[in-house]
Amino acid sequence: MGTPLIGRNVRVEVSKTETTAKTVTAVTQANPGVATSTAHTLTDGSVGYFNAVTGMAQLEGQAVRLNSPDANTFQLEGINTTNYPAYTAGTLIPITVWSTLSRAASYQIGGGEADKIDLTVLLDVIKQEANGLLAAQSVSFELKLETLDDEALGLVRAAALSQAYLVFRITLSDGAQRIFRGQPSLPGENVGQGALGTGSLNVSVKGQICFLPAVA
Repeated sequence: MGTPLIGRNVRVEVSKTETTAKTVTAVTQANPGVATSTAHTLTDGSVGYFNAVTGMAQLEGQAVRLNSPDANTFQLEGINTTNYPAYTAGTLIPITVWSTLSRAASYQIGGGEADKIDLTVLLDVIKQEANGLLAAQSVSFELKLETLDDEALGLVRAAALSQAYLVFRITLSDGAQRIFRGQPSLPGENVGQGALGTGSLNVSVKGQICFLPAVA
């Protein structure tokens, strides 16, 4: 039986520092995909994102957490590449330093709904539909604000203004994680007489959100 998901002791982090890109020469078509990167030196649970990918286009910009690394390979935990096209080339950019979004009060994952393709013909008496492309996922955060941005909110604001991307890591009370990369909006601000200021921000996710267990 799983652990109930309760909004307590939940840490939200945003990427602060990236390190030198690791060349990835191959990714298997498997569940999960296994990447080859000679002498990568990355450890179990490391997080990064793919860049400059050719062939396996679904990995472009995708955030990943590494599992079972050895000297030259690692698993893309939670990423099923079985039906992806063959990988040709690309790099993985690791995140080395995180900043905690300490003013986060809640988060909500949305999006991912499929477009509906109308298959109805004259012979039908009930409308016929099939699922098309999935909409991009999004994550919204509600915030309890201070008069000045903390470090993490400053990173979010700077990324929004430059239309850049950040990697987000949400760690739940039992260690389970949600890992994703996306483009944040500018944080909003709502202040009422005698009340704590609140706000919100939304992140448009690149690729998919990885729902992962605690790092073993």
